[in-house]
Amino acid sequence: MSFGQVYDHAYQLIGACPIESGHLLKLADNECRHGRLPYDRSAPCGCFPEEGATIHALPAPAQPAADPARKAA
Repeated sequence: MSFGQVYDHAYQLIGACPIESGHLLKLADNECRHGRLPYDRSAPCGCFPEEGATIHALPAPAQPAADPARKAA
């Protein structure tokens, strides 16, 4: 299937340009997963280093304590 066929099919399903609506491709290769570009003036999302966002590591998930009654079974 050619790109043109995929585009036409997606256009029929969505009823709008599938590229501009974000269903097919991205408008820029440098978009983050939130759809922002570097140096975008919208609210920072933390994806780009120039935003100066503070990155906090998440704590490691706690392991449940072993139940001694289960070991005996």
